[in-house]
Amino acid sequence: MTKTNIGRSIFALIALFFIGIGLSLMLAPALILDHMLVEPVETAAELSSIRALWGGVTFAVWASVLLGAVKANPDYILVGFIAMPTVIFTRLVGYYVDGAFPEFVSAVLPAVFVLILMLIAHKLMASSTNK
Repeated sequence: MTKTNIGRSIFALIALFFIGIGLSLMLAPALILDHMLVEPVETAAELSSIRALWGGVTFAVWASVLLGAVKANPDYILVGFIAMPTVIFTRLVGYYVDGAFPEFVSAVLPAVFVLILMLIAHKLMASSTNK
């Protein structure tokens, strides 16, 4: 397996994970919101907003990354490199503006881990030696 294919595989696995989250938010938001530290929502308007804004956008972003991994086109993957640092940045903004909460570290670490994996995958895809 070439370095490029390893990088593409990493991007594809990350994308499939987040596509699953996006689909969960679209199809069964009440089941996943508790794991996201969001209090239960019940009205149709609240559920519709979560399905569209969280589920739909999450699905779209990571579907683009998956397409980039399949086509080996880093242009499609760029949206993931915008999304992950934005998630980390907004967690930090929330920490400073809203205050600390016990789950802060466990909320930030997955995004940092994914960003590191993406950087490794990008390096592998861009590798000129391709061994």
